[in-house]
Amino acid sequence: MTSTVDEKVAQTTQSEVDATSGFEKKSPYGNLTTLAQAAATEHAITPAQAVRTYWRAFAWCLFINMGALLWGYDSQVGGGLLSVSSFRRDFGSLIDQQYVLAASWQSAFNSISSIGGMIGAFSLGYISELFGRRGAVAVACFVSIVGILLQFLTPAHKNGMLLAGKLINGFSLGMYVSSAGSYCAEVSPLALRGITTASVNLWIDLGQFMSNGVIRGTGNRTDAYAYRLPFALQWIFPVILLAGLPFAPESPWWLVRKGRIDDARKVITRLGGPTIDADMQLQQIQDTIELEDTYASSARYIDCFRGVNLRRTVVAMMVFVLQQGAGVVFVLGFSTYFFELAGFADTNAFNLGIGVTAIGIVGNLLTFYTVNRFGRRFIFFWGMLACTTVLLLIGFISISHSQNARWTVAAFTIIYNFIYQTGIGPLGYVIFAEVSSAKLRSKTVALGIWVNSLSSMVVNIVVPYLVNPDEANLGGYVGFVFGGLAFAGTIWTWYFIPETKDRTVDELDLLFEEHVPARQFAAHNLFRSTSPSN
Repeated sequence: MTSTVDEKVAQTTQSEVDATSGFEKKSPYGNLTTLAQAAATEHAITPAQAVRTYWRAFAWCLFINMGALLWGYDSQVGGGLLSVSSFRRDFGSLIDQQYVLAASWQSAFNSISSIGGMIGAFSLGYISELFGRRGAVAVACFVSIVGILLQFLTPAHKNGMLLAGKLINGFSLGMYVSSAGSYCAEVSPLALRGITTASVNLWIDLGQFMSNGVIRGTGNRTDAYAYRLPFALQWIFPVILLAGLPFAPESPWWLVRKGRIDDARKVITRLGGPTIDADMQLQQIQDTIELEDTYASSARYIDCFRGVNLRRTVVAMMVFVLQQGAGVVFVLGFSTYFFELAGFADTNAFNLGIGVTAIGIVGNLLTFYTVNRFGRRFIFFWGMLACTTVLLLIGFISISHSQNARWTVAAFTIIYNFIYQTGIGPLGYVIFAEVSSAKLRSKTVALGIWVNSLSSMVVNIVVPYLVNPDEANLGGYVGFVFGGLAFAGTIWTWYFIPETKDRTVDELDLLFEEHVPARQFAAHNLFRSTSPSN
């Protein structure tokens, strides 16, 4: 096995070094021969080989991604608690012998975490650069514990205190997800980068699944613990993270930028074991940082919107706009509603909703194979097109009000979830983490999560007005609305989403600097195009 990899490295290195021979002395891009050698080594390793060699890096990425579970848990627990009778009793008012939660308060309850997430994501750009990727996760853990505590201790009818707790916890959620993407992109080898960044979405799905199960188990209680227990269970994960963070390796990219070269070398050796060439990987990081420093001397938020970084930032933000435009809130958020229309009892409809989430987890696991097999751009494009098709079918089928049509719509919600969770769901977290430069990654990723929170909040506010019987009452016809948006998003994807598969950080830097069209990223012969003859 080792000899085969060595042969691949030797062959690839020679071809890339020949392409860059004699150029590094003239190039403003730094020592391209060193970067080509490092890139050849990474290209020669398969994902299976990378897991065996870099199993420590893989495990630590999965561990750091655990914070994303709380993002998924919080997003689902809000809607679940609105159906718990004791929650409505303690935070609603008695109207016509029924406890009712005011619509305005429901909107605030569902959106306040997104507002906190936007603030948390934005702050990560500063906190992560100050304390490191690992330190930023620690800050998120402490903030999360405080926010959860406030929610747990909120007395009945103290709605403002509950919203404050969700706002504070939302701040930590934005930091969790942003930190996870940055950490995976900087700690993982090239062959595992797509898998570890895609696992952010897997953890989110696991959080949603866990939330549904907890509400199912505690929702029938008649005391305050029917909703306090779902809040309290969130404490488990920041505590686990805090216990493991002292042993987690810091990002070698951050260490190099801070001038801690020896610490970075130790981390690289620890992540890959004694068989890797730590000095070459360290040199690759240093040369890439030097390369990026030739483009811009500063790393502020405003720099994300200057020069070629604007293009990278727009892609990082748009993947999440496209997710929302593809109707994920409409289809998955109202899956229980569609099951009830199909004739299932409330309990069975809720159980089917849990099953839909479980199917999404299976789809995420499949992405671990497909993300490296087919590439990011390919999966995202065809995922958008498939979601567009399902949404339009839901709209057309909803024209009929027969029971068979309702059953078919319910079935399409399951199909949609599988398509979404094998495509644009996890791939959004892959692309937004890979497309940014190393220098601006923490800030570009933060802006992506900021837009994710904003677009999610807007759609969560708008969709109930489109679907609810006392408002527009469009029901399944909303499929036409999101189908049209998804179709426009599919066209945008074709022209602007680049292929980042099998591209190292420095290769992506050069591709963007050369203004290579997104459709040509995969086939573009980078080193040939930068040779002196050109």
